[in-house]
Amino acid sequence: MIDIKHIIASIVEEKRRHNKEPSIASFTEIQSVVIRSLKSEINELCKTGEIDKHKTLNGGAFTINIENK
Repeated sequence: MIDIKHIIASIVEEKRRHNKEPSIASFTEIQSVVIRSLKSEINELCKTGEIDKHKTLNGGAFTINIENK
């Protein structure tokens, strides 16, 4: 599960360390971190064979691999 509070805290802390103002986490910054985390987790699940990726006309789709459930 994605911990939004942790993501916000890390963005704010990073800005404070670099003296960037305002030291706040914008929705876009949060969204970017969440998307990177999501992609990383999906890639890991594909590598371990827990899910299968399928190409569709509009992008991709996923199914649970029953054999590795």
